[in-house]
Amino acid sequence: MYAPLLPVEFASGLLTAGVAYGYQGHNLTVVALIAVIGLVFQYLLKTTLNSISRKEELEGRTRELASLQVGLLGTVLQTLSLRDKMTARHSAAVARYSREIARELGLSERDQDVVHTAALLHDIGKFIFPDSILFADTKLSEEDFAIVRMHPEQGARLVGRIEGYGPVAEIILAHHERIDGRGYPNRLVGEQIPLAARIISVADTYDVMTSRDSYRAPVSSNEAIEELRRVSNAQLDAAVVETFISLLEHRSVTFRHADDADFERELNLERRVRDYAAPRPVAA
Repeated sequence: MYAPLLPVEFASGLLTAGVAYGYQGHNLTVVALIAVIGLVFQYLLKTTLNSISRKEELEGRTRELASLQVGLLGTVLQTLSLRDKMTARHSAAVARYSREIARELGLSERDQDVVHTAALLHDIGKFIFPDSILFADTKLSEEDFAIVRMHPEQGARLVGRIEGYGPVAEIILAHHERIDGRGYPNRLVGEQIPLAARIISVADTYDVMTSRDSYRAPVSSNEAIEELRRVSNAQLDAAVVETFISLLEHRSVTFRHADDADFERELNLERRVRDYAAPRPVAA
């Protein structure tokens, strides 16, 4: 058997045959045409090899960039945990609850990851808070509360500067909006609020009420469920509330705030590096 010809070899053989034919038939036009074909084959081969090389280099740099970006966010969360363990653990709990709700609602794996990431980072804007607000044990003044209301915008601005995190930033910006339009910062109403933000709002409200390291005295899960239903269709999305309640009542969906392993598991940085380095599908 003969080994298959490579494109350049094939073009060269074609060119040689064409030259012979041209001399035999005195048809210089055919010789010129086949010569052009040979050159085109060589050019396409060179371009293809260069493209493959550039693609591999780009993919390598994309993985490095994703690793750097996600590692940076992980460092920020770990730093926040050192400064304010309560807020960091609360964010991890909200992330766990939010992913479960998203899965139950039938969101894709990619969308579940976006919801989870946004939940992990939803309070990252609290870095702007002075200690007098962050660790306050008394009612905040109007001036202090004005600063508190800035944290969705500050968090979205921070996260939005990272390549590929625009959708996450949009969710963070909207996580304190209310179904009745009385939330902040943009007073969005109903389905104007991204579904992921509505999911996080439900998980956020529940964890604030039930965690032992909350700003207020914790309540039981049953009491928290009653409160979630009371504020449905005003503060919270009723369908999301009922989905979460069903999860709480029929599955063991919990987060142990005092457990370092639970916190680290929700960060899961290695998976995020793989996810954000993966090529995004091109819209049709």
